[in-house]
Amino acid sequence: MKTKIAQSIPALLALLAIGFRYFSQWCILTNSSCYGTWVHWIYLKITSPLYFFTIFFLPIAIILVFVPREIFKSWMKFAVWSLPLLLIFVATQPVFSSFLSTDRDDAARLAGGLFAVISLILIAYKHFSSRRIKSGP
Repeated sequence: MKTKIAQSIPALLALLAIGFRYFSQWCILTNSSCYGTWVHWIYLKITSPLYFFTIFFLPIAIILVFVPREIFKSWMKFAVWSLPLLLIFVATQPVFSSFLSTDRDDAARLAGGLFAVISLILIAYKHFSSRRIKSGP
């Protein structure tokens, strides 16, 4: 039971990031007291790119709740080094795009899609290799 709770943390964090994006957008557009606060300041720089990354990450996080612990551990080893690299990539992009360049939202979509595809490949590989080992030669 504890392992399923630990494996559901990525899904809860993804849902929290999506919810915060909708809350901050609602707050900025409908409530004048949010305009000019930290919620407004981080919206374009952090909240919006995080939302686009999380949209691609949420299906992976839901799948991780149901996989065996060994597969989750191997995915965590991948995520520990790849997530900081992808976040650095997104953070180095400009907030607004100039002619023929990407902005943070585009970079977050690219990073999220790449992370999701590699995660799916890793999960599928570990799943099929563990089934082959259990069934024998």
